[in-house]
Amino acid sequence: MTVDKVLRSSPGTLGDLEQGCAEARRLILDGQLDAARSRLDELRKTHGDDHAPMQETFSALAEAHGDYNVALAHFKRFHVLAIESGASSPLASRDQLLARLVERQQQNSPDMAWCLVALGAARAPAGALPHMLRQQCRAQDVLALGQGEAMLMLLHDVDLPTGRKVCERFRAVWMQQQPTAGPLSMGLTAWRGPGDTGSGLLGRAEQALARSQREGAPLRTG
Repeated sequence: MTVDKVLRSSPGTLGDLEQGCAEARRLILDGQLDAARSRLDELRKTHGDDHAPMQETFSALAEAHGDYNVALAHFKRFHVLAIESGASSPLASRDQLLARLVERQQQNSPDMAWCLVALGAARAPAGALPHMLRQQCRAQDVLALGQGEAMLMLLHDVDLPTGRKVCERFRAVWMQQQPTAGPLSMGLTAWRGPGDTGSGLLGRAEQALARSQREGAPLRTG
């Protein structure tokens, strides 16, 4: 497998607004509807209404309240804005990514090949890192919010040597797009076959990222 078959252009527009909407969606799922409304009102004051993630989350909130006509109106607006901006699907949360890993683990497929990359950039402008990753990922890959300001990317059907090449591509694109934002730190790990776990995969990637940040190295593997 070549690195060019792993990466393809898939532009999107993400950032602190997307993270705020992800927080609101988690509150909705937890039944904390008033808290979700407050979070969305804060985001609306800062960013306005004309953003696909905002309209999608308002739709979910209205549906949770049983206001289906309002939910449909917000969803129609979301659809229009998503088409206009070329935005792809929302960022997954760290918990959603872990749940997906656990589900795949339970399928116990011996030929599974994944790599998980945890990424961080200390001086990155808001939204720059997820935007760059959206440009580079394929439709089958999963981009998620990590701990703090970190991002997570699950690469399907990618072995460790190819994963290293993908990370090198990320580093090169980051330097081109954000030459003054400081280096990109990355932690990379691969699925180890039967006996490995989703939580183990996630933990190794995040620990490798921490070593990368601590040691000032662009990439560490775990």
